[in-house]
Amino acid sequence: MKRSMHTAVAAALVLALTGATATLAADVARKGVDLWMTVAGMAKSSFANEPIPAGFFCEGSRPFTGTIVFKGAPLAVTPPQSLGGVDTAVRRLDDAVFNDKGEATTRIQLLALSLQSTQPIETSCGKYDVAVTLAPGEQPITTMRIFRTEALGGTYSAPLSLNVKVAFTPVTGAKSRERRELTRRIDLGPANKSVWAYVTTPRYGKGVMIDTDGDGRPDTLLPEASNFRAGVQPAVLKDQPKPELALAGSCYIDMTCGPGLCPYQSCHCDPNSTDPYNPATGCDHLHCIWTCVQSSCCTAP
Repeated sequence: MKRSMHTAVAAALVLALTGATATLAADVARKGVDLWMTVAGMAKSSFANEPIPAGFFCEGSRPFTGTIVFKGAPLAVTPPQSLGGVDTAVRRLDDAVFNDKGEATTRIQLLALSLQSTQPIETSCGKYDVAVTLAPGEQPITTMRIFRTEALGGTYSAPLSLNVKVAFTPVTGAKSRERRELTRRIDLGPANKSVWAYVTTPRYGKGVMIDTDGDGRPDTLLPEASNFRAGVQPAVLKDQPKPELALAGSCYIDMTCGPGLCPYQSCHCDPNSTDPYNPATGCDHLHCIWTCVQSSCCTAP
């Protein structure tokens, strides 16, 4: 009786994540949008190699070579709060068709980004709050490689390139007059712990619009939700060991992972980082995100 009950529960979980049998045999991961939340305090950008020039903040200001630490600022969306705490959207531009080796490719492009500094930065001209959005104009396109390692999903490799606008607003003073902006291109290597799963439950409903230019007003309609969901480890069809991964922060965040899945940190790092995935020090990167993987989930203290 107990064994039958456990089997029924497992089957229900598989169906919830993947739906009909036809989905299991899908040869195409449909184009769409992948939505992420940035890990507060673990996203950072260093200006050591490309300092902000002298005189940028005020007349006579010294070059800024420090590191700015960021957290996600939820994107402005319509309907309000329809995407929770999502601060980053990446667009998959093509349907990804798997070959007989279970490999497929698609082009990806940043669609929206909203970060803010965890605390003001110190400059020789005073303290500034920092916000990061996508720079105006066409964003760079990179190639995402998708690997179907199981019937219900697998892994992927997705280096990112993006042009960002960094806005510096003084904590005190005439903020509109003293606001400073610069643009910068950022190239990031593939993230670690990059997993995906087939899904039939839409990540978001129809008619959702997001702010892509950072002005606080939703301006772009999201495409129909895809059968592909990045950041979720696929359910398994048979018993096998679950990965033992170290938690990188609190489980109690604004994110829905689903039954038996827990949030874990995944980082896109600077390709030149000397220690890209050291959990103690992080890496030279702009973006760490939350993903969902199967594990013995967190329990309340």
